[in-house]
Amino acid sequence: MFREMNDNQRRVYIDAVQLYEAFISVYQKSRSYRGGMHWKKAKGRQYLFKTRDRYGYGRSLGPRSAKTEKILADFRIAKKETKDRLAGLKNRLKEQSRFCKAAMIQRVPRTVAGVLRVLEQRNLLGQNILVVGTNAMYAYEAAAGVFLDRPLTATRDMDILWDVRKKLTLFAEDETNIIDLIDILRKADKSFEPAAPGSFRAVNRDGYMVDLIKPESKSLLRKEPVRMGGPDDLKAAEIRNLHWLISSPKFSQVIIGDDGYPVSMVVPDPRAFSIHKVWLSEQPDREATKKKRDHDQGLAIAHLVAKYLPQYKFEASELRMFPKDVVKKLKKKIVELKNNTNR
Repeated sequence: MFREMNDNQRRVYIDAVQLYEAFISVYQKSRSYRGGMHWKKAKGRQYLFKTRDRYGYGRSLGPRSAKTEKILADFRIAKKETKDRLAGLKNRLKEQSRFCKAAMIQRVPRTVAGVLRVLEQRNLLGQNILVVGTNAMYAYEAAAGVFLDRPLTATRDMDILWDVRKKLTLFAEDETNIIDLIDILRKADKSFEPAAPGSFRAVNRDGYMVDLIKPESKSLLRKEPVRMGGPDDLKAAEIRNLHWLISSPKFSQVIIGDDGYPVSMVVPDPRAFSIHKVWLSEQPDREATKKKRDHDQGLAIAHLVAKYLPQYKFEASELRMFPKDVVKKLKKKIVELKNNTNR
């Protein structure tokens, strides 16, 4: 079920994670230097003006003085230093990607990694969006330092779980125009198109699918949003009991894309994934082929947690978002799995 990373793979992975974390820190800092500063004349006086986009929108920082001249000088120096650091880290990431591929730790489909990068850059990952379903298993295996069997992780779709409880507005890069989720997906792969008008699914030219899902509304009286963007955006599919995953603790892990580049993935707590998958496998309206796969995936992650992530306990007190009987049933299955494994 698991193949552990060897010493070289662990070393390369740790180096990649540390480098990526440094890159993201500088990248987020660089966003504060977008646009520029210049002197703008108004009514016979010069004012320092800070622009935030290519259209020239911005605000005045005050009339020209020793103070504003220093602000401008410091801004230009800091912007150049940040730009140089970012360029250097990008080059190092490019080099590290070759090491990741040589060590054969690149696991996550390129399309998934690309979508994650765009979501992270726009501060949506972990804030309004979680990755659920099969792709979440890449985060758990990376945290455990193992590789799951390929048949367990193979999939042709990515499930994006939207937390509608948190206010969300999707802005374009200039932060003045609201755009749609489908446009964000096209930043990762321009061939993405909605499967049909009003669909919850986007499909690219290779047939890879991204599904937008949300928990089923608890109240018929309260109208919840179903689209992140405008009327032509993807329409989220409502699915029963997804609030279990939304309410579970978030689990963030750097994973390695098929291109060798690292990226963050934010998913539900691995115990929540396991419990939900096993519960799903027992639902009478679930397709038979999916039931078996759900069951195997749920138990695989339960086994992974028990063996490699023992800090996560399958205790009802820590999993109050689930009914007690559901947690109890999985714990029984874990004991049975351990007994069978030790025979």
